[in-house]
Order: sequence, then structure tokens, then C-alpha cells
Amino acid sequence: MREAVTIEISNQLSEVLSVIERHLESTLLAVHLYGSAVDGGLKPYSDIDLLVTVAVKLDETTRRALLNDLMEASAFPGESETLRAIEVTLVVHDDIIPWRYPAKRELQFGEWQRNDILAGIFEPAMIDIDLAILLTKAREHSVALVGP
Repeated sequence: MREAVTIEISNQLSEVLSVIERHLESTLLAVHLYGSAVDGGLKPYSDIDLLVTVAVKLDETTRRALLNDLMEASAFPGESETLRAIEVTLVVHDDIIPWRYPAKRELQFGEWQRNDILAGIFEPAMIDIDLAILLTKAREHSVALVGP
């Protein structure tokens, strides 16, 4: 991992990166840590925000396997002494470059989806009007964990 990542989340980040790299292999372009973890505002119940950029759309098998495995590396806020909630937003490079609004996100994982994922309900790729804000935050202040 590049730059200083707090010891408190470094083990969990390594675990999450391992899951991401295992499922996305050669299509993975970048992983950026952003939000309170890099802004200095990480609180006890703060989640860990990751932006993942890939070269191609996910097939359904990869989507399901990735979401299931991300659940193992995340926990509801306050439910684990070792794991924080993670929020992973995944975009396909060509869906955001050149920029078009509203933009499309390929995948999002967060603890609010846990019950759906356990029930076999997997959110598809979709237009996300909030993606512009997320990408702006990541562009302005993030740490590249993988890629540029």
C-alpha cells in the first residue's frame, strides 16, 4: 500500500485488496482509498471507502462471487472488534472516461446490502447520480492502493 495507511485499518485493507485482486485479476486498473480514512476523520463507526476501476464490465458469476467474498471482509459498524464496514464502488474505465453525467457504476458493496446478498439478490450495474460526488472526492483526496 502506498503512503501511510493507519495501522488500525491496514490489515483489513490488505484482506479487501486480496479479495478484489483475486476476483478481478487482469481487468483491475486501480483501487483508491478515500473518505474519512484519508481525510483524518476516521471515527470508531466510520466505514472504509474504496473506489475500484476496472477495464471491462463484470460477468454475473464474478459479480456474485466478489460481493459474497467482500462480506467476509466487512462487518456492520460496531459488530466486530477487528472489522469495519467497507463500502466499495466499482466503475468501468470507459463508463466514466470521457465523463458523462449521470455516470454508471458497475457495482457497489456496502453493509446495507448484506441481507439482500445473503438472500441471493445482487444489485446490477446502474446509473448513479451520486457517482459525480464520489469521483470528485476521490480525485481531490485519495490514496492509490493499486495502480495510478
